[in-house]
Amino acid sequence: MSVVWILSQHRDSYENSRLLAAFDAKGIEAKLMHPDNFDIIVNRSKNKSIRYQGDLIAMPKLVLTRTGAGTNYFSSAVMRHLEKYNVQTINSSDAINNVRDKLLAHQILVANNIPTPKTMLVKFPVHISTVEQEIGFPCVVKVLQGSHGKGVHLCPTKEHFINLMDLVDNLGVKKTMIVQEFIDAGVGTDLRVWVIGGKCIGAMKRIGPEGDFRANITGGGTGEPFAVSDEIDLLCRETAKCLGLDIAGIDLLFDKDGYKVCEANSAPGFEGFEKYCSLDIASEIVNYIAFKIS
Repeated sequence: MSVVWILSQHRDSYENSRLLAAFDAKGIEAKLMHPDNFDIIVNRSKNKSIRYQGDLIAMPKLVLTRTGAGTNYFSSAVMRHLEKYNVQTINSSDAINNVRDKLLAHQILVANNIPTPKTMLVKFPVHISTVEQEIGFPCVVKVLQGSHGKGVHLCPTKEHFINLMDLVDNLGVKKTMIVQEFIDAGVGTDLRVWVIGGKCIGAMKRIGPEGDFRANITGGGTGEPFAVSDEIDLLCRETAKCLGLDIAGIDLLFDKDGYKVCEANSAPGFEGFEKYCSLDIASEIVNYIAFKIS
């Protein structure tokens, strides 16, 4: 029986390779498991309630969930099934669902007095005047679920926003979206802060490609180490705590009088973080998992 399962859709990712190597170095048996390869059986027997690639298997001590924004109903069902049999999941299915839905995440953060950009849910037909009154322009339009900066669009003017809404409407998609105020204190830059087990591990300033207001490393940006102040430390630890995240990548926007939480990630990538900040995130994660199963 593998002591730890890494639940992920991406077998050959940098992160999974690093984690498997770090578990091996720690002497912990870990196995990469694809969520689509499970069958779950609801019965009274724990030992006969889950199959992998058709075979009955014993449950692990802990599951490290790396499904993130790609978590679907089936992946969540697998996690919940394991949780019902008291298998630790880090992060939990509830925590993952909290951050997958960007509107829900902001509702939770605001309820806990965490500073965030003003956010509005819109549906078609979009009431332009309400968006103008509540959010104003420029504004940022986002899909409810997404990662790596995909599904995020800056509308610098009211006319740009109207044109984008017309395009979406004419495509026949008519998705529900969120609109946020545009925080312009550090355009094209943000902070990615790693929190593991309630502790801030480090921060990286991300700088987007020239002309792009998004600062994702996967989108061609670069990074550099950034000192973790008391404000950053408290803000990110509290964000992870109220969202229920044991392991989190917290994205902060530079604001005129401090920082605002842009979003939280339940399965953040760390290739750029390790490259630019020279921090061994894989070992930090594995050390935390070792503590949890000890």
